Amino acid sequence: IDMEDEGYNCEWSQELKVQESFDEYLNAWIIIHLLKHKFGWTSNDDGFIFNLSVGYDYKGILKPNVQWFFDKMENCKTELENKLEKICKLYPEIKDLSIPYQISDNITLSTMHGCPPAEIEKICSYLIKERKLHTAVKLNPTLLGTEKLRWILNDKLSYKTTIPDETFDHDLQYPDAIRIIKSLSKQAEESGVRFGLKLTNTLESLNSTKWLPSKEKMVYTSGRALHPITINLAEKLQDEFNGNLDISFSAGVDAFNVTNTLSCNLRPITVCSDLLKPGGYLRLTQYVEEIEKEFSVLEAHSIEEFILKKSGESKKINDAGLKNLKVYAASVLENKAYHKSNFPYENIKTKRKLTEYDCIHAPCVESCAVEQNVPEYMFHTAKGNFEEAYKVILADNPLPNMTGNVCDHLCQTKCTRINYDSPLLIREIKRFISEKFENGIPLSKNNNNNKKIAVIGGGPSGLSCAYFLALEGFEVEVFERKSFAGGMVSGLIPYFRLTDQSVANDLSIFKNLGIKFHFNKKVDSEIFNQIKKKFDFIYIGIGAQKSKRLGVPGENLDGIFDQLSFLSKMRQGEKINLNKNVAIIGGGLSAIDAARTAKRMIGKNGNVTMIYRRTKKEMPADAEEIHDLFEEDINLLELTTPVSFKKNSHEILITLIKMELKEPDQSGRPRPVMINGTEFELEFDNVITAIGQDLELDFIPGNKLILNNNTNEIQFENVFAGGDAVR
Repeated sequence: IDMEDEGYNCEWSQELKVQESFDEYLNAWIIIHLLKHKFGWTSNDDGFIFNLSVGYDYKGILKPNVQWFFDKMENCKTELENKLEKICKLYPEIKDLSIPYQISDNITLSTMHGCPPAEIEKICSYLIKERKLHTAVKLNPTLLGTEKLRWILNDKLSYKTTIPDETFDHDLQYPDAIRIIKSLSKQAEESGVRFGLKLTNTLESLNSTKWLPSKEKMVYTSGRALHPITINLAEKLQDEFNGNLDISFSAGVDAFNVTNTLSCNLRPITVCSDLLKPGGYLRLTQYVEEIEKEFSVLEAHSIEEFILKKSGESKKINDAGLKNLKVYAASVLENKAYHKSNFPYENIKTKRKLTEYDCIHAPCVESCAVEQNVPEYMFHTAKGNFEEAYKVILADNPLPNMTGNVCDHLCQTKCTRINYDSPLLIREIKRFISEKFENGIPLSKNNNNNKKIAVIGGGPSGLSCAYFLALEGFEVEVFERKSFAGGMVSGLIPYFRLTDQSVANDLSIFKNLGIKFHFNKKVDSEIFNQIKKKFDFIYIGIGAQKSKRLGVPGENLDGIFDQLSFLSKMRQGEKINLNKNVAIIGGGLSAIDAARTAKRMIGKNGNVTMIYRRTKKEMPADAEEIHDLFEEDINLLELTTPVSFKKNSHEILITLIKMELKEPDQSGRPRPVMINGTEFELEFDNVITAIGQDLELDFIPGNKLILNNNTNEIQFENVFAGGDAVR
């Protein structure tokens, strides 16, 4: 739907047979007039333009069915009256409406990529001279030229999209386009109709993603990446013709650039990508609001007046539009909204199979580890009903304060708001709600079912099991090797990310449910056997409690810590001596926590360097944590891994080797491989290793869980496991 002065330009595009297309066009033609009457829009003018769109070759244009279509678009008297007769039974006022028999007198030609120049000109000549239609031809962005287009897309905007030479070779060339525009403009003038351009088609590029079928060689770039390219093509063409071209625009228009695009005298504007996103049609109100806001600033009352006032000095509309276009074409390249870095997510699609009604499923819910009902508690929060929002959170999540502070919030990386600007701060909203209920709220439990369950491990998995079973009427006891509950969340995460108060707020929920805790109770084989006899069921949620070892010489030297013992001691307030030059081995969230904690210990004059075998792009931590890492002046040494440690006086000498990335491994990330002959050495005062965790299952025979994947029951009857213990 395109802004056209005070009205709208409607463009229908579908994959139907010609007769079916006409029927849908006619339905739409009637509905638009009916709605105009229904809403009381009584102006004599239609208030809209109905634009046809064809994409045939010349031979196809002359086929009988297409000729029939043209005839019916010019005069559909019989078909229109038949439909009005049926509608009259439902909407009697339809008889009072004067609906013209001519649906449209204007058309846009959009030929396939690679259509020869002579063919394009021949079709347009027919439409102009024989059919006397106001005609626009849709051109390709490749007219901008190989060098300029690739510079904008790849160098300036940093997209990795590859536009092969063949795309430029088989598309219309710039000199041919100029010749055709001049010829058709003259023919239109002689025929008493208007001729214009529509910019642009999509940009044909190589299919280099894993999201689309590999059999498809080419894909078509549109939306945000295409907008700066097409604006600059418009500037190039208008400059060639001194601003006198009639150009309509379709390339990545949204609510935030629509006024700038209008100011360039590019109209009507077609909105595509924005409307096709989930809930996209709801954005139309925002378009109007943004236009009205900009108009009011300049005290403009029409698009023409807005264009003139925006230019400052120009008195003619074409001169003003060209002046504004030159300014915008330069500024849009500097606007970070169009740079690849403004979209930090690799992809916001989920693994769910797409269906016709896919948009009704919230991807944030699917991406959440506990499938939290995010839309529901967002709704109640927006309404100010905070207690109801808190109840919705607790229905899925018994640790709202902890997760509200330190959850990796994968939900946010799939939030549908990303389609428009930025995601909702889902985790922060959860924290906002949870902090309002420090002492929790009364929870209703089912009656006691006389079943007892032992939970081994007081981390998030064990606590979640305890919470939901307590609500169902089970008598629950938790056995925890530490002196506190919360597992690694409460025992390792630094205070600057998670306070004791937040932990205490969550644990009060469990106490209110009557769950019994046995702290400082490390379960060994003897205690495990005792528990099996005493309880009806057992749940093992011990997590991964041991730091993974590098397996290189010297990693047991004094001054080298693993991240779990380091972060645990810091959280418990134990003293650790770190000097001013510290290395962190790893690139995950625990590695970042260790690096940021070490930086706080040694101060701003100290040096912390993270050594990671992949690159920043592959770091498994979330974007916020990585951003904070660099904000705190912590260094990152990429594509590097240690091969040995040894003492050098009071320092630790690390022998390192460079890595290169190969095909993806099981994690889906590029596999790092050592490059022979690239060894080098660095000295550090201390080293903290943070490459992951391992299980410790010494109370289970064979130190291994044999899991039934359907029930999560292990090799013992009525003994179940979950969380990191089975992951």
